[in-house]
Amino acid sequence: EDAGRYDTFIDFTWSEREGRADFERLIASDDCLVLVARAGREAVAHLVGYIHAASPTRQPVTYANLRSLYVAPTSRRQGVGDALTQAFVNWARAEGSAEAHVDAYAANEPAQRLYERHGFLVRSTARALGL
Repeated sequence: EDAGRYDTFIDFTWSEREGRADFERLIASDDCLVLVARAGREAVAHLVGYIHAASPTRQPVTYANLRSLYVAPTSRRQGVGDALTQAFVNWARAEGSAEAHVDAYAANEPAQRLYERHGFLVRSTARALGL
């Protein structure tokens, strides 16, 4: 949802073509975390994270990457995103990760505030130039 708002090159057909296989791979991996929040029987949010090794230019430790977090509009501002993010941080710590990382669009201010509340600090920025 936010990608479509902040990135004009998002391929909205990807999830239909490859989303199911991608999530099946993630769920089957011991290095991945997939969480779903429910309100009754309805899924209202999800979080996907994984553990990965550092690049060759960094010390040989592992990092946790919060790849995706989505909360349905009707469930926002109710603590669901906070609960999922805290569960991810707890999982990353228990897995022995040296750090937890997350990327979010700079213009997505609610996401920026969420991650800041959980202690994520801005370490670098990425910039894009449309051509």
